[in-house]
This record gives sequence, structure tokens and C-alpha cells, in this order.
Amino acid sequence: MKPLLIVTGFVAAAAVGAGMAISPFLSAKDDGPATTQSISQAATPASGQAAQGKGATAAQKTAAAAAQPTPAPAPEPAAPPPVTPRKNYTYKSFDVDGSYIALTFDDGPSPETTPRLLEMLRQRNIKVTFFVLGNMVAKHPEVLKMIADEGHEIGSHSWSHPQLTRISAAALDKELGNTTEAIFQVTGKRPIFLRPPYGTMKPTLRTTIEEKYGLTIVNWSVDPNDWKNRNSQAVHDAIMAQVKPGAIVLSHDIYATTVDAMPRILDELIAKGYKFATLSQMVAMDKPLKVALATPGAAKPQQKPKPAGAKPDAAKPAGTPKPAATSAPKPAASPAPARSAGVY
Repeated sequence: MKPLLIVTGFVAAAAVGAGMAISPFLSAKDDGPATTQSISQAATPASGQAAQGKGATAAQKTAAAAAQPTPAPAPEPAAPPPVTPRKNYTYKSFDVDGSYIALTFDDGPSPETTPRLLEMLRQRNIKVTFFVLGNMVAKHPEVLKMIADEGHEIGSHSWSHPQLTRISAAALDKELGNTTEAIFQVTGKRPIFLRPPYGTMKPTLRTTIEEKYGLTIVNWSVDPNDWKNRNSQAVHDAIMAQVKPGAIVLSHDIYATTVDAMPRILDELIAKGYKFATLSQMVAMDKPLKVALATPGAAKPQQKPKPAGAKPDAAKPAGTPKPAATSAPKPAASPAPARSAGVY
């Protein structure tokens, strides 16, 4: 009987040893390195199941099935296809049903102020659009990744903020092409909207930008001049005075005073019933342009008939001078105001 006991003990020890060697690879926990206690606890069920073999009860099978890891959830459905903005068009506002507005922030991302703004927006479940500079993306890609991960829209604001109407074609390619690729490298998406620095644009250049870079021009209808008025109260007052349904609100997430003003602005806009959307969402809601067309074949307005018996104009004596016109002199045209040199 002693040889049998020795063999039996050897088999049991081998089974336990096998459990100790395999169990760490089966563990689904990532809390830290495995300990002796965790290894021995993981090995016990394995050795028990080996001893039971085919004779496992239904309860034991149910417990074993429950111990299996939960499958990962299915991926979310793909995003809907992108909207198609108008061609050869500059968006400054929208004609939408309801009190929807688009908040836009330029010149970032900033590691100091943009994360604070993102937290404010997250708390209120608000989505906005950021027009970023390519050189800022190159410096702070992690902040751009935060913006994208929060579900906000990202547009191009050029690489280094030049006036696009005054640079060469080669320089334009670097300003827009390089910015698009920098955004793509971080987010996996290319922008479809461009806010030209200073808001300056020409129709021919706009056509080139649309056809070559796939970018639609977006400016604004609400400007708090926050680049100049580095005062949170002034930023608040300007936005609240100008905003209306369909507005595109311009501001800058690189200024602490602007970010400081946002909680109050957002809460007051919400209290007034405003809703917030990205530019793509606003484009999707925008109503078609209303074009006034002349009715074909419309009759011209009839002239007032002359009274009966009136002499024709030809009956007037020849050489009768016409009375001189006595219209008041037109005032001299006032010079156009100089364009602000602010950073947009």
C-alpha cells in the first residue's frame, strides 16, 4: 500500500503545481502583480474540477459558467454620413427652427485654459466647435485629443494665423494642408470647416479652398471682441446683447478672462431656452436659402392715362426750356472705418 500512497501524493502535488503555474495567465485582473494568496485561491477550483471530471453536477456547471468573464459590449454604430455644406458660400449665421446657436472657439488648443473650458462644457452636456491653429496642435496634441474625445467638432484656423488673401499659393498649401494633416494625425478625422484668420476672404480664393482642400468658410454673427476686452464682464455683456437663434458666436479659448466668463454665459443662455449645436449639426438644420424670383410673363405696371383732351407733348412750342432740377446736393461720403486689427 505504501507505493500506491506515494504515487497518489505525487499526482496530487503535480495537479496543484500545474494550477499554480497556469492560474496567473487565466487571471483577468489588472490590479497589480499576482500574490501567493491569489495564486493558491485561483488554483483550488481548477484542482477540484480535475478531480470531479465528468461527474460535475448542474450547480457546479452553473457556477463555472458564471465565473467566465463578461463579453465586451458591442461597438457603437457608425456615425451618420457627414453633412454637405453649401458651395461657394460663407456661413455667418443659420436659419433654423428653435433657439439653436453654435458656440465657436478660436486660436487653441491651450493646455492652460482649454481643459478648464472642456470641464465647463462637460458639466452642462454642451457640444461646440473649436477652430484650432496647426502650430498649437503640433505643440499640444494631447489637448486636441481631449477635445475630440469629448465629442466636440474641430475646424481649421490655418497653421500660423496669416491673412489668407495676402499669401502665395505655396504658403496657402502649407497653412491649410499642414493643419488638416496635423488634425488628422491626432483625431483620425479631417476638418470640413475653415475660419479664415481675421475673417477675410475673396470669392475666388473661397472657391479654391473648397475645391482643393474641401473646406467650407465659416465666420460669425456674434463678436464679443474678447481679444481686446480682457474682461469677463464685458465678454458676458457683449455675447448676451448680440445672441439670437441661429447665431454663430465667436470667442477664444486661449484667454483666461473668456473662459472665466463662460459658466455664467452658458447658464444664462440655458435659462433663456437656448440650445447648443456643432457647426455640422447647424448646417443639417439650416433652411434652404430664399431666393426672390420674378414671375415669368408678369405685366409691367401700367402708366397713368392722360385726361381726355390733353395736348400731346409734341404740341409744346419748340425750344421751350425744361425747368432745372432742384434736388438737394448729396452729402459727401464718409470714409469707411478702419478694420480692427484684432486676432480672430
